[in-house]
Order: sequence, then structure tokens, then C-alpha cells
Amino acid sequence: MERIIEADLAKLKTDMLTAFHMAQAGVERALRAVFARDAAAAGSVIASDAAIDAMECALDGEILRLLALHQPVAGDLRYILGCMRAVGDIERIGDQAVGIAQRALLLLEREPAPPPASLEELAEATRAFLTRTAACFAELDLDAARRVCEESEDILELNVGILKDMTRYMRDVARPMERAVQICFIAHGLKRVCDQCTNIAESVVFIREGACSRHRCD
Repeated sequence: MERIIEADLAKLKTDMLTAFHMAQAGVERALRAVFARDAAAAGSVIASDAAIDAMECALDGEILRLLALHQPVAGDLRYILGCMRAVGDIERIGDQAVGIAQRALLLLEREPAPPPASLEELAEATRAFLTRTAACFAELDLDAARRVCEESEDILELNVGILKDMTRYMRDVARPMERAVQICFIAHGLKRVCDQCTNIAESVVFIREGACSRHRCD
């Protein structure tokens, strides 16, 4: 005999996966905006964010209803609380998609340039992560979930590598500007040395004449 809570848990699972796939689709469109310079895709991501936010609110209400109505224990309680934790993460995936889309629009305002290969590698890894995360949640696959957790270090390494590459790129591209800025600072430093020399000279004048020569009017 099916427990009363089963139908509600099945609906919760379906709604959670629906929200996740909405966020996943947002990331995919955001990546298309970046790599294909697709402004329409970026706009779609930004426009659809409200729907993901609404799903988050609906899921929060659904979870609270289940807790109040069924007062679950053991595995049912862990599942509902796990969903409660995951809802916020899904919404933040949607937010990250929006952020990526917004930056894609900024890149569209500049001359086209191929994204670094490392970014494409990270994009593919992210797609795979999203797919495997959806699967491990749907099946509650512990081994798959642990692999996702373990491989998050690989994602971190890819991200750090991109940051280092972009830092070197900015340094190289901006080298003439950086040189000009450093020369300005050197010139200012030399000027301040001369200011101090002037102050010393004015002190010598004061010592010899007994009068302050600062702010002297001709």
C-alpha cells in the first residue's frame, strides 16, 4: 500500500528537477551567448530569471507544506530537508547564468576575439557537471554524487588556470599603459624630492637671513 506522502514526494522531485533543468537551460543559453556572440540568447537568460525565482518560492512553499502536513521522519525528512537546501543552489545557478549572459552582452560591445581554449574546456566541464548532478539527484545515486563532489577540485583548477592566463594577458596587453603609469609615478616622486630640496633651501635662507622665504611675493 502506497504511503500518503509518496505522491507529494514524487511531485516534489518532479518540481525540483523542473527547476534544475530551467537553470541548466539558462546556463546553456548563456554559454551560447558567450561563444556564439548571441545577444538574443543572453536576453532570454535574463528574461527567464524571474521564472526560476518564482519556482524557488513555489518549492519553498511546497516543502513547508510537506513538513507541516506529514511531519516526516527518517529518510523522508532527510529528502525534504535535502531539497530545501538544494532549492537555493538551483536558484543561484540561475543567477550565475544571468551574470554570464550580462558579461556576454558586454563582450558584444567590443571587437570579436576567440575565447581562450581553457574557457571552452571549463564550459564543457560545467555542462557535464550539470548533467551528472541532475542524474544523481533524480536517482539519489550516492556514488555519482561523491564523484561530483570530488571532481569539484578539477573545476577549481580550471578556474584558477583561467584567472592566471587572463592576468598574464592583461599584463601583456596593458604593458605600454603600465609603463606610462609607472613613469608618471617616477616623475611625481622626483618632483616630490625637488619639493623637499626646496624646503631645505628655504630653511638655509631662514638660517642666514632670519626671515621666512616661503610664499614670498615678488
